[in-house]
Amino acid sequence: MGERSKSTQDKIYYMKKIRFLLEYIILLSMGVIIRLLPRKAVLHLGARVGDFIFYCVPVRKKITLNQLRAAFPNKSEKEIHSICRSNYQNLGMNSLEHLHIPALSKDDLIKIVPLENEDIMQRAFARNKGVIFVGGHFGNWEYLGGAVSSRGYPVSYIVADIANPYIDAMVNKHRLLSGSGVITKGMSVRGILSALKKNEGIAMLMDQDSGKNGIFIDFFDKPCSTPKGPALFALKTGAALVFVAAVRQKDGTIKGVFEDIELDYSKEPTDENIQDIMTRCTQKLESYIRKYPGQWFWMHRRWKTTPEMAADTED
Repeated sequence: MGERSKSTQDKIYYMKKIRFLLEYIILLSMGVIIRLLPRKAVLHLGARVGDFIFYCVPVRKKITLNQLRAAFPNKSEKEIHSICRSNYQNLGMNSLEHLHIPALSKDDLIKIVPLENEDIMQRAFARNKGVIFVGGHFGNWEYLGGAVSSRGYPVSYIVADIANPYIDAMVNKHRLLSGSGVITKGMSVRGILSALKKNEGIAMLMDQDSGKNGIFIDFFDKPCSTPKGPALFALKTGAALVFVAAVRQKDGTIKGVFEDIELDYSKEPTDENIQDIMTRCTQKLESYIRKYPGQWFWMHRRWKTTPEMAADTED
């Protein structure tokens, strides 16, 4: 039985490895083609890829629609489906834009991503204690990081590993090519402290379920588990905290927006103070999502962990 079980495990392992390799080869081949196209064509094709997924391969479509209905109870089904479709189009554009990164220069990224309120970021770095950029999976967040780095501001993203190791390596390579640094979650504490000490920027996305370790913040009038990290690191290190959003524009550009998050650094990083800071960050993100609902990543189960589930775990 032991040998048979090991044989089965080996088969599963090699099948998974072959699948990962095939997925990587497909993306690699697509990238070669995408990088030959002008940006306008990349965006158009990306939107059509999103439409194909929306209509023909409805990955997480049910989750997306249900979360949109809960967030916008006063919108009609027609409006909900229109936002859902826009969401898939944005996903398609983001995917092809990422494959297009190796064809872009720093000047290209600077032109694609104009910045609004750049002075807020400049003042944050001038404090010389590092900067924590907090935002969400909104618009094209990857291009914003690259555009900021291309302007000479050192910024690293905290990233989670992708299951497919070949694609994970390719995506991180593209991030580095765009100018963004990469800190994997497994090494994040040491990497964050080191970067902030050198007055560098750290980008943290706060809009994914944090399970039992998060703090519950109302988001679209419903509590969701939110990471404490941005507020905790800012209070402990004295780093500036700046909210960012990458808003996709009709002309094909992606507007980078910066907003101050005011902190009282004399306060201890208690749960109450962290909750206040993360509530204000969440409210800013929600205001952008309400204005541009099709640009947020509704496919993620943002309200997966409930306060009741967290309480049960603690017991």
